[in-house]
Amino acid sequence: MTSASPDRSAAAARPQLAHLARQPILDGKLRTVGYELLFRANATDNIAGVTDGTHATSTVLANALAEFGLETVVGALPAWVNFTAEYLTEGLPIPLGPKALVIELLEDAVPTPDLLERLGDLKRQGYRIALDDFIYRPELAELLSVANIVKIDIRNRDFDEIGQQVKLFTKHQVQLLAEKVETMQEYDRCTKLGFSLFQGYFVCKPELMHQKRTPANRVALMRLLSELFATDPNIDRIRQHVQQDVTLSYRLLKWLNSSLFSLPHAVESIQHAIIMLGLHRLRNLVSLIVLARIDDKPNELITTSLMRARVGENLASHFGVSPETMFTVGLFSVLDALISMPMTQILESMPLAPEISAAILERDGTCGRLLSGIEAHERGEWAGIEAAGLDLALLTPAWVDAAVWVRSVRSMAQPAGLGGARTAPAAR
Repeated sequence: MTSASPDRSAAAARPQLAHLARQPILDGKLRTVGYELLFRANATDNIAGVTDGTHATSTVLANALAEFGLETVVGALPAWVNFTAEYLTEGLPIPLGPKALVIELLEDAVPTPDLLERLGDLKRQGYRIALDDFIYRPELAELLSVANIVKIDIRNRDFDEIGQQVKLFTKHQVQLLAEKVETMQEYDRCTKLGFSLFQGYFVCKPELMHQKRTPANRVALMRLLSELFATDPNIDRIRQHVQQDVTLSYRLLKWLNSSLFSLPHAVESIQHAIIMLGLHRLRNLVSLIVLARIDDKPNELITTSLMRARVGENLASHFGVSPETMFTVGLFSVLDALISMPMTQILESMPLAPEISAAILERDGTCGRLLSGIEAHERGEWAGIEAAGLDLALLTPAWVDAAVWVRSVRSMAQPAGLGGARTAPAAR
């Protein structure tokens, strides 16, 4: 009997991992209205690697439902999943109801009578049908009669050309979704062209309005964060800052007395909270609450900040870095977009540890490499995950835990019972 080679034996011994990524779908008010679930064949390619589209669809659905749990992946929002024409016409199972699923028909679909009949039946059942990466051609016009949404990839395309495509859809009852929107300028132009849904990472990039002054609440926010992260923080001044803000005080005490912390004794005062938490945890918790109160930014931007913080915290000990440090790196990685100030200017006013600043500004050091890997996972770029030295066996449970935690945190951010307090954006 010939023994298996070491490489083959090692491969057989490794657990089979479920791979899944998601990208948010935003509406015209930058509210998250769904997540597209992305298939990846393995953990090392930054492309989908689809050789069998029907298998890819089945895998995405199986991973979302059985491996991760749909609520963990998308919460109460619908999942957007790619379907081949063959999957639909062959009558393969669709295990999600109309409210939980948007059916994305892949761009290579041909409008055969069987396909049109199946799409029409699904639409009558209440499913929304989206045409993925759609470019209008007369022979595809029949698909528009059964579609609810048309997705148009705007990357590397002239806006005049995109505008001409948009005009072709005006006589059809469809919503237009702009894919791969990377800047707020592109979002603004797409809005003017008639798009009402958007996909891309433009919400994580700051739009700097130099002609406007920084709003007063941003100034107060920066003062508090600067005090928290000072080299020699003054605990008494931090306590005064927190106590003077009724909403912040309420949320801090509410969170500490919730199941998120499971402390042995109820926390009754800010002074008590500082003693119970210690400086590191106090910094991160107060920063989290303060950032969650920014209510003029997209919900998904807050979610991104919280997800990065928690995933980083979960992974930190495996790479020999402090969980508190990695939490801070993830939490502040989109601070420029949240506050609408250049990151260099923000960090100059916050005396963070050099490794934190280097990680955020340059993705340098172990923390910076971890942050790059977390960002790669957000984009579904599996090669980027591997380049960062991350193992999906570690990253996947860390991400699942973070998704559950973020929903808990966002629900706790609602100050129920506190009259007149401003709420954080709802979890989406």
